[in-house]
Amino acid sequence: MASFDTETFLVDSTDPTDLVDVLDEVAGSPGSWINVEPDVDDSLRADVPGLFAWFSARGSQVPVATFVAGSGRNVPSVGLDHSTGRGAGDRLRDAGVIAPEGWLLRQDNPKRGLIWESGSSDAPTGPSLAVFLMEATALFCPLPTEGRFRVLVHTPLN
Repeated sequence: MASFDTETFLVDSTDPTDLVDVLDEVAGSPGSWINVEPDVDDSLRADVPGLFAWFSARGSQVPVATFVAGSGRNVPSVGLDHSTGRGAGDRLRDAGVIAPEGWLLRQDNPKRGLIWESGSSDAPTGPSLAVFLMEATALFCPLPTEGRFRVLVHTPLN
């Protein structure tokens, strides 16, 4: 079983520099990934409990975006777990939240979420991807947010 080092920090939507830096770092580290979610008051969360979550067509109440670094045969990808049901990709587009150039939407499923893949192994990251991850999760979050995001960076231990 693989072991991972996990780093957690907060980033403000007005200054995503730390998120941009870690996206660039993880993009060059196969086997690593990043989770980004709006920073909400934990007491307001009301996830579907236990067995009922398995039968629900909805994901977590607080949306989570995940950037996965590419490796050998797999291109980098971005996933978005949300609880907004069908047509999430259309709602993103209608709100003007568009994936950066070079990222192609491969899945829009109400239970499994949205998935974009990079058109190449050296995916563009940088500010446009950081802003996209923050805007997409904020759009689908039904809870009050203050423009801050939790970032979890997972890197394999060697």
